[in-house]
Amino acid sequence: MKKPLALIIGLIIVAIAGTLFWRLRPKAEPEAVVAEKKRIVQPANIIPQEDRPYIAISPESDGKNITIAIDSIKKAATTVEYELEYQAGTLLQGAFGAIQLDTLPAREKILLGSCSAGGACTYHQDVRGGSLTTTFAGQEDYSLKTEWKYFENKAKESSFSSRDGKFQIEAKSLAQARYLIISQASGIPKGYDGKIISEPYSLQASSNLTGEGELSIRTNSEETASILGWNGTAWETYPTNQDGKTATATVPMVQLYVVIAK
Repeated sequence: MKKPLALIIGLIIVAIAGTLFWRLRPKAEPEAVVAEKKRIVQPANIIPQEDRPYIAISPESDGKNITIAIDSIKKAATTVEYELEYQAGTLLQGAFGAIQLDTLPAREKILLGSCSAGGACTYHQDVRGGSLTTTFAGQEDYSLKTEWKYFENKAKESSFSSRDGKFQIEAKSLAQARYLIISQASGIPKGYDGKIISEPYSLQASSNLTGEGELSIRTNSEETASILGWNGTAWETYPTNQDGKTATATVPMVQLYVVIAK
């Protein structure tokens, strides 16, 4: 009888000790919950056209890279985050990053492909272009979204159009360019006289363009229009014909075109 009694007493002591240990143990501090910083998405293309920066996308001669250039800004900003999306074959590809705007023009070269940690790179094929979303950070943040179209001119074509179809240009010298990009420039440099009545379009090639071509731009109004071109330092005005909302002109090959109403 003594052994069962001793066993029972022992079990009771162990149970009491376990209960006391559980109640008296130091309580763990609750883990701090770190609030995730949410990215604020700005609505795109809200600021007036006249206040938007001049953005160009140009192809590199290697056919493997493109360059985003912020040539001028009117609404102060210190940095710009970009999201580049483009169609490559049947796949949608993308690139993300940020550009410091301490000095202008500010440029960022982007690989149309990917590289492993070991340095092996693969390059996207059949790139056709897509969209560029830029978010400018400053005293007042703002966001812009534009379209761009990429041409790998293997067939030596001389006629090209923008992604939205509102910009069309034909010139013999375009047949000599291996790679071209036509993009919406969002804004334009200062120095013009009048009101912007079309999207500004950037024409960039992997080699220098010379000579003249026939240009057609669709406007957003039927006001008396003039096609202007930016040659890198100043605006040029070209004799313009107009049919409703379509403006046409014979123009030299420059990097930026827009239609202005005076």
